[in-house]
Amino acid sequence: MSGNKILTEATVKHLEEIAENIFRMHLYEPHIAQTSHAGQFVNIQIAQGTTIFWRRPFSIHSTNPESGIFEILFNAVGRGTQVLKKIKNGAKLNLVGPLGNTFNHAPHLEEIIIVAGGLGIAPFKLLLQDLRKQQLKKTVFFGVSSTANLCCLDEFSRLGAKCRVSTEDGSKGYHGFVTDDLQNYLQELPDSSHRELLVCGPTPMLRKVQEIAQTLQINAQVSVENIMACGFGACMGCPVQLAHPHDDGKRYLLACKDGPVFNMDEILLDD
Repeated sequence: MSGNKILTEATVKHLEEIAENIFRMHLYEPHIAQTSHAGQFVNIQIAQGTTIFWRRPFSIHSTNPESGIFEILFNAVGRGTQVLKKIKNGAKLNLVGPLGNTFNHAPHLEEIIIVAGGLGIAPFKLLLQDLRKQQLKKTVFFGVSSTANLCCLDEFSRLGAKCRVSTEDGSKGYHGFVTDDLQNYLQELPDSSHRELLVCGPTPMLRKVQEIAQTLQINAQVSVENIMACGFGACMGCPVQLAHPHDDGKRYLLACKDGPVFNMDEILLDD
């Protein structure tokens, strides 16, 4: 395989439930831990000898290059993740990674604004690790249905981020959608030109953030969560439609190969 990605086996070191039905898995694989950056993912073969044939993509949540450990987050809702949550320490998982591109940011920014809905929080611990030594403000807007779905806030705070929580049921923080709290925050700022939005979450949330970014003329990057199979562009199974065709006539990119991170004004967000 080309580039940094490899086909390898990672050892499960620890599995913990960190919020309601949300699990964090610690995996030992030094190459992944030492070469990955925020936005990239691994494509995991869930289990051999089952009827689950396709690999599953998971954002790389964080890394510890010294220990060779990296982490993924997952919500145990489908067949694959239901199997994954039962895997024991010491088990080996066949995977490909690190795959995909990364978040980046322009120089001379004053503030990075992270906007995450639900499990869209997954890539942003590694982002904050990548930005740890940079002197810029980091603000996290995290929207969930209820307090039971919250995770990672203490860790994000230790990495230098100010966290703002929105819950749809009003059980914590702002009562309502995270995009409403984001819009209120941005409209109170005297100038948004030195800020950038980094976004991941469900499509309705992404569409609203895209609208806000266009209205206020703020640059935004989005990590899409398309269903994938191979993870590196061979199967052509994760198309992302361009807002405007490229000069060569191309109307689609691939989430796994060209993304999963895109400039938000570059793509159309469809269910």
